[in-house]
Amino acid sequence: MSRRDAWSPVVLLMVLAADGLAQTSEVVLEVGGSQLRPPVEVDGVAARFVVGGIRAQRFAPGGTGVWGAALAGRALDGAHGADFLSGDLGAAAWLPLDHGVSLGMEARGFAFEVANPYLYRAGGAEGSLGLRVSGPAVMVRVAATGGLGRSRVELRRYVDGPARIFTDDLWRYGGEAELLVGGRALAVGAAGSVHETAGGMFRSVGGRVVVALAGSAVEVRLDAWDTPAGAETTGGLSLVVPLGAWVVRGFGGRAAPDPLTLADPGRGGGGLMVGRRVVGLRPGGRPDLFEIGAPVDGGAGVRFRLVAPGAGTVNLLGDFTLWDPVAMARVGDAWTVTVHVPAGVHHFGFLVDGAWHVPEDAPDLVPDEWGRKNATLVVEANDAAGLGPGAEGAVR
Repeated sequence: MSRRDAWSPVVLLMVLAADGLAQTSEVVLEVGGSQLRPPVEVDGVAARFVVGGIRAQRFAPGGTGVWGAALAGRALDGAHGADFLSGDLGAAAWLPLDHGVSLGMEARGFAFEVANPYLYRAGGAEGSLGLRVSGPAVMVRVAATGGLGRSRVELRRYVDGPARIFTDDLWRYGGEAELLVGGRALAVGAAGSVHETAGGMFRSVGGRVVVALAGSAVEVRLDAWDTPAGAETTGGLSLVVPLGAWVVRGFGGRAAPDPLTLADPGRGGGGLMVGRRVVGLRPGGRPDLFEIGAPVDGGAGVRFRLVAPGAGTVNLLGDFTLWDPVAMARVGDAWTVTVHVPAGVHHFGFLVDGAWHVPEDAPDLVPDEWGRKNATLVVEANDAAGLGPGAEGAVR
């Protein structure tokens, strides 16, 4: 099983909260099931698993933070599958510059073990130096990457017989780039990579489509790989559906090869996980992000306020601004601006020194197609006053 399988926390839709620059903090317990088919050159049947694990992440505005995950799988049929354990741990640090440009570095370690038909263990560490350019309708990321690892295989002719042990030193270096453009509900993108590895050269190019609707997200991806073993086509569909304190994740398709561990893609698979957030639930109190004024012209004047000490510039963006940035004025450690917002349900966020930011306790957080978490604002047509019952998020 590849470290980069469909349950990996670095899969796009699950790390979007990390890449999306919103402030997030959560711990999620998950359980579910999956089915994986063997590689193309292997004659076998699909393996089915019961899967469970834990995911955790803590990210500040700008993408700096840490994340980790541990996953265990139990094969339902030992003749056609193997129990496995896997874990990932990583950290990222990003320095925002002007005009939405950020410089950053990431480091991550991994380990996994497969028990059958022979004991296989692998582990390693990877790092990258990257440049990211983010705007209201575009995101570009390029990175130089590298990694070192080691694998160990134990072969036994008889169950109780002596083991023959084979070890391999693993390494890779190369680069990756991706581009994502589009609107709030629909975005399209392209990605490519090239890696020199212990097993030869890996190259990839592909595209993806991301759709966000009512707080849920779906990604469709297709990649063409040139590997030492030949050409491969991988891709599939991933989805995330938040349901309050619960979250549903699903996938279907063919996972990509792993240049570091030299793991080949399978013929395909799919699965579903249901998770419960045990840390990171939105508190019942209301953050001081906005105050809704008296009704006027089919909406209301809304005063937005964000505490951001040390920030050089802060802008407000929302569907009511057509996602164009509106400059906010500094008042001590806070930044404020008042804009007219039509009646209805709206989503918004802030740019702090060019990096997307929404406080983790903002009301009714929902993801968009960029992976950013947006706050929700409800303006009622007959709302009488900013401090009345309709003033969600009123300034305290």
